[in-house]
Amino acid sequence: MAARRRTSPTTRPAVGAAAPAPHEQRHPRRQRRVLASTRACAVLPPKRPFRVTSVTSLPSVPPPPPRRMFHSTSTCLRPEGGGSGTGHAPPWRRLVRCAGGCALGRLMNEGRRTPSGVWGAMGVSDVCGLWRRVSGPEEQRLLELLSYGLVAVGAGSAVLLRFIHMPYGRYSSRRFGCLLPARPAWLLQELPSLLVPIGLAACGGEVSAAWPNRILLGCFIVHYVQRALIFPLLIREGKPTPFFTFALALLFCVYNGYLQGRSLSNYAKYPSGWLKDPCFITGFMGWLIGMAVNIHSDHILRNLRKPGETGYKIPRGGMFEYVSGANFFGEILEWFGFALACCTIESLAFALCTLFILGSRAKQHHQWYLEKFEDYPKNRKIVIPFVY
Repeated sequence: MAARRRTSPTTRPAVGAAAPAPHEQRHPRRQRRVLASTRACAVLPPKRPFRVTSVTSLPSVPPPPPRRMFHSTSTCLRPEGGGSGTGHAPPWRRLVRCAGGCALGRLMNEGRRTPSGVWGAMGVSDVCGLWRRVSGPEEQRLLELLSYGLVAVGAGSAVLLRFIHMPYGRYSSRRFGCLLPARPAWLLQELPSLLVPIGLAACGGEVSAAWPNRILLGCFIVHYVQRALIFPLLIREGKPTPFFTFALALLFCVYNGYLQGRSLSNYAKYPSGWLKDPCFITGFMGWLIGMAVNIHSDHILRNLRKPGETGYKIPRGGMFEYVSGANFFGEILEWFGFALACCTIESLAFALCTLFILGSRAKQHHQWYLEKFEDYPKNRKIVIPFVY
């Protein structure tokens, strides 16, 4: 009995379905693929409708902090990797770099949040905070280097003045820039030596509350109150000042004002009995006598000519009977007395610089008097009585 071939379920037609086409009967594999794809589509889950979640239901995310472009913390003097320095750069360069970064960072970060910008962020507390942050051995070393530089400036000026005249007063000339009125020029060029120490003392340094520091800083300020505020008002028809001379004097006053003011307000420390020490007493008396000689000599020079008179006369009276530069002698004595009372390298550097510059100017004046007046006293010295 012949065996019957069993029909495959994939090729068996369904009940009631139409018979397959002749080409479908000849291709059973195509039929199986179509059936498999139909079943796969049949088991897919239905699509869920899309719902929009309200914004209020989302978790709140805090806004990112404002970006700080500059570091303005007190750790700016330290390297990012730790330690107590900023690499192997010289002390003055590290101090200037860190101090500038702190100040600029503070201003930029605060200025971004204030309506008035960077200048609105600048205040007394910010300035005083800057000086407190830069205070330390690095700045103390900077002051020492600046003192050496001040002596070098004085010595270089003394050498230069042997070949040219200081473009000021009787030697004024347009070759050194446009001419400025004498009174406002003198006021503006001397004013930094008054304002800078006052500002540093107002910020309150480490030793600014000590009485020796108060008295010594007060001596410096009293001198420049007279030179910056009173002396310009007493000038009578003073000759114009060249801009070059004005700019140099302005820079010098800023330089020296910072040097003396910072030293006495933050670093110079004295024993409890310093006000009774012979060095302080002698130095203070020298400062006082020198200032009196300086003021009295300026008074003699102002009153040489009567109203309406022109030309030059031989100064007589006071210390002019002994030296040609009596006003210069008074100022030199004043600052050497100040240096003795302070006993700091900064004050000594200022006294030496004063000696170099004013001594050279006194020599120029002495030679000019000898050439101008035949009856000029031959026994007068240049700037130091009975010596030079």
